[in-house]
Amino acid sequence: MRNLNADTSPKVSVGHVCIEISSITRSRKFYEPLLKSLGFQVIMDEEDSMGFRIGALSIFLGQPAFRRVERKAPRADEFVVADHIALLVPDRKTVNEVTLTMKKAGFEPLFAPEEHPEFVPGYYSVSFCDHDNNVIADQHQF
Repeated sequence: MRNLNADTSPKVSVGHVCIEISSITRSRKFYEPLLKSLGFQVIMDEEDSMGFRIGALSIFLGQPAFRRVERKAPRADEFVVADHIALLVPDRKTVNEVTLTMKKAGFEPLFAPEEHPEFVPGYYSVSFCDHDNNVIADQHQF
């Protein structure tokens, strides 16, 4: 198994992620508190789309005229939820702060903040599910 904590210089990074949504109004209520609590800024706010940016990473939400993707809700007993986004945060405190922000906004975690040494030692994360069953995780690992 490859050492995921090896000190290597990345040759690739993610520039943007696009997430299909069914309602910009409902999605705004989920993504604004989540992403703003991590320092993302709104860079686009249209009738059917929205964009956020922090550094070189942008996340765009798009409400197409015709739905292409309809996801089933993930189950809490899944070991790995395929097809999700994990945002790497600097520390456990940030994971816990995001959890509180989302709870205040009315969203309960899909997976509560906890360690997952079965993935990588020091892995600590929380996961949330939006109205369209897209899963977003905030993780810290050391």
